[in-house]
Amino acid sequence: MTQTLACRTESEIEGVVQRFEDCSYTPEEFVHARHLTVATVYFVRFERDEVKARMRAGLRKFIAYHGKNGYHETITEFWMKQVERALHTPTEKGAGLLALVNEVVGSFGDKNAIYEYYSRQLLGTPEAKAAWVEPDIQSIG
Repeated sequence: MTQTLACRTESEIEGVVQRFEDCSYTPEEFVHARHLTVATVYFVRFERDEVKARMRAGLRKFIAYHGKNGYHETITEFWMKQVERALHTPTEKGAGLLALVNEVVGSFGDKNAIYEYYSRQLLGTPEAKAAWVEPDIQSIG
């Protein structure tokens, strides 16, 4: 299912990032498209290693704040790789933040696309949850 929550303004994008960072979204509100929005903003603003560290720390904080137990390293890294690759395509160079966010969300809004690369069985393993594992269906490329 595609979650196309296109942003209309950069202020709206800033609000998504702020609400993620201060944990004011409920887990149900912080849907896949909003994950992608935050990741895109982080890639625009920070170096690669800092982006990944911020996203991981932010997700762990968000999950803990809401009393959940759901951080998944392979899923997080998979989507980070998708966003990073999208932002390094020639057509995206020079695009503004609003255009970049909406392009990434439009391109990767289907959270089930991960199953083109991974079986549910592999993603369900404790190993995939704790650390990056390579896809078992097709290579990310």
